[in-house]
Amino acid sequence: MHSSGATLLVLAVARGAGARDAAGLLLAGVAVAAMLGAIRSFLMLALSDESVSLQLVLSWTLGGIQTPTWAGLAWLTGLSALAVGLSLTLAHGLDLLGLGEDQAEAFGLETDRFIGRAILIGAAVVALAVAYGGLVAFVGLTAPHIARWWVGPRHRGVLPVSAGIGAVLVVVGDGLARALLPPAEIPLGLVTAAAGGPFFLMLLRQRMRA
Repeated sequence: MHSSGATLLVLAVARGAGARDAAGLLLAGVAVAAMLGAIRSFLMLALSDESVSLQLVLSWTLGGIQTPTWAGLAWLTGLSALAVGLSLTLAHGLDLLGLGEDQAEAFGLETDRFIGRAILIGAAVVALAVAYGGLVAFVGLTAPHIARWWVGPRHRGVLPVSAGIGAVLVVVGDGLARALLPPAEIPLGLVTAAAGGPFFLMLLRQRMRA
């Protein structure tokens, strides 16, 4: 629910500013994320008392995987399969959109309607992941790049492979988070951020060389 509201706010801000391209949406997203982050930090400080553990809230914002019950695992598996299935319905449109909006419209894609639907589905998938694991950085950005190296640019292959790679990255990162400083546990988001930052610097270096 919160993710959908934030997504609608980003779309409203971008539309109000007259931005329709990806760069405009990204800038609107950065601005909204900064404002909502400031509000979240203020509420954490203002409302923390003996009934609300600030350390627990901070731990959630840094990301972490809790061991689920069998019933919870079954629900999570079903919702994850649904998320991948919904994402796959966007594959053909994303392939066309990669050619540019004009070319996509020439092939019959209603770009404005499709982009809105893709953003809402993406927001729902992200909401599911964040509700369960907190704010785990860089996994959603790293996995698609690795998937494209393996299966090419077609989204019919990239989307499910990205989901699998993301799952592997989270499991490996969670294992490191639990094992590096026993008996303490490092927040998973810190581990993925520490690994994801250098990964994107490497991508940037490769692009600059190209």
